[in-house]
Order: sequence, then structure tokens, then C-alpha cells
Amino acid sequence: MHTITVTETVWQAIASRGKFGETEDDVLRRVFDLPAGSSPNDVQKTKEESDASTKRRSSGPRRSLATDRMSSYLSNNQLHVSFVSGPSSSWTLPSKTDKKSLRAVREKAIVFAKKHGATLGQENAVKKTLTDAGYHLTK
Repeated sequence: MHTITVTETVWQAIASRGKFGETEDDVLRRVFDLPAGSSPNDVQKTKEESDASTKRRSSGPRRSLATDRMSSYLSNNQLHVSFVSGPSSSWTLPSKTDKKSLRAVREKAIVFAKKHGATLGQENAVKKTLTDAGYHLTK
């Protein structure tokens, strides 16, 4: 394993290409079209090392790729999305049966979140806030 130092811009670029649960190594392997978890120059791992690297760590907080904590919630018939860094916005929710208007509100909220650097997980959290409250959309 090697440690590298990258600028905040590069870090953000890696984070923006990441998918939920991916490590930085996973993202870079995908970007450079490298096979997952191995290369011709890798030293053969022992079984113990291999087992240890594939197990989820049970201690410590879960690692997050988000750099700005976001919250989304419903209050007074409005969807609220806010970031710790300051940006926040709210949208009045339509009837649960008005799928066209609901889709428009959801899209506005996701565009707002993306504009402020939301990760894929944070975008999905906005959608989950709506579905948990009974605002369901089908494709």
C-alpha cells in the first residue's frame, strides 16, 4: 500500500465519481479500467491478510465520502434540504397522488443538492425522505 497526497480539487473529483460504499481505490481502479483488487505487480497476500482486508471493521465510525453533512426532512408539508456549510432550501409538497408535481419537487431538491456537492448517497437520502413519508414514485 502507498499513501499519496492530493489537493482538495482532486479529492472532490474522486469523491464525485464514487458510488455508495466504494473506497478511493475502488474509484481509481474503475477510472483507470483496472481489475478489482489485483494487478500483475501485487505481491501474493496471505490468507490472513486477504481475510482481514475483506472484513468490515466493527470498531470506529463508518467512513463517509461526503465532505459537507446534509440533512433532509419534512416539516409543515415542505421538503427541507440543508447543508452544514449553510445552503438550504425548501419546497412545498403536493398531494401524495399528484405524481407529476411530486416528481418535479424531487428533481428540484436533487438538483439543489448536486449543485452544493452532494454525494450519490446524499441524493438518495433526499429520495428516501420522501418515500419514508409515503410520497412514492414509480417509473
